[in-house]
Amino acid sequence: VPQPTQMAPLPAPGRESGIRIGRRTLLGLGAAVVAAAVVVGLVIADPFAGPLPDGWKTHDLGDRVGVSLAVPEGFVKDKPAEDADGTVASFTDPSGMVRIETDRDLKADDKDDKIPASASEQAFAHWNELKDGEFSWGIADTPAPQGRPRETTYKEQDAATNTIVFTTTTTPPLEREAQVLYYRNADGDMYRLWVVYPAKGYFADDGREIARTVFDTWDVHKR
Repeated sequence: VPQPTQMAPLPAPGRESGIRIGRRTLLGLGAAVVAAAVVVGLVIADPFAGPLPDGWKTHDLGDRVGVSLAVPEGFVKDKPAEDADGTVASFTDPSGMVRIETDRDLKADDKDDKIPASASEQAFAHWNELKDGEFSWGIADTPAPQGRPRETTYKEQDAATNTIVFTTTTTPPLEREAQVLYYRNADGDMYRLWVVYPAKGYFADDGREIARTVFDTWDVHKR
């Protein structure tokens, strides 16, 4: 298993106005990979109905994060940043290959009314911020990130998804694939789930399989 790439430390996501994204979710993964992956839309239906794969465990992340999800055995829950407000939780494989993050923007804290009115608006706004590269997030502009936001459903309610393929600004550059789900509940809270893994190579299929199961088990407490 390749060793995690050495990168400058970056703060974990906190409560910021507007669009927010976990920096370590995009950067903190190992294994050098090249080329692109096909953009794939996701349809999120009901929570995972069957038994979990061997070694997986469901975690209820509490009222602030507001969701539960399952992760594979061995994944470690990341320590939150000192200024974190408790609405973000993430898990990383010790090898650095795969990272899972779920976050929530609370409508009650949205004093400037910056949370979009729908999940699809959030997905498109987020993509517009990233599609030409974003150096502050370590996303290279060449080659340009690939992605296409799509409307979908989550438990028969409106949601949105995107599969983003991007190259990091590190040396050597690393190619990543991120599957993202956006969901806005009846209270106006915006939820987002990220799963990031190598975009190509032996571990890419493993990453996509992990992402499928995480998405299937992701359960928002208040819909």
